[in-house]
Amino acid sequence: MHRLAPLRRPQPTDRHDQTPAQAGPNAGAANTFATSTLNCIGWPVPVTNPPAPLPTGLPPLLGAGAWGESDATERILAQVPGSVTIHHDGPGHTLYGTNPCARDHINAYLTSRTLPPSKTQC
Repeated sequence: MHRLAPLRRPQPTDRHDQTPAQAGPNAGAANTFATSTLNCIGWPVPVTNPPAPLPTGLPPLLGAGAWGESDATERILAQVPGSVTIHHDGPGHTLYGTNPCARDHINAYLTSRTLPPSKTQC
């Protein structure tokens, strides 16, 4: 005997004609993690770590972003004066391991706090 699957309520993820930005306009960089992010819809417990401003007094930070991540990274780092984002127009979510240009800038930041020029492309 075959059992029918239980009926379920339609989910926002059922709409395949929506872009991640339309489905979750406030997700920022999470659009690169759309599958993981959208899996949390309907999570049965409240959020315990809601987004909050970064603390004041941080030293300038270095961010790195690939396709579509650089703008979100810059929005976050705009809270910390003097911060810089490395841009990469292509795949490579983990730029350190795959992009020698980004790796050189990241190493310089980690070893001597030297930041590249604003909007550096790698």
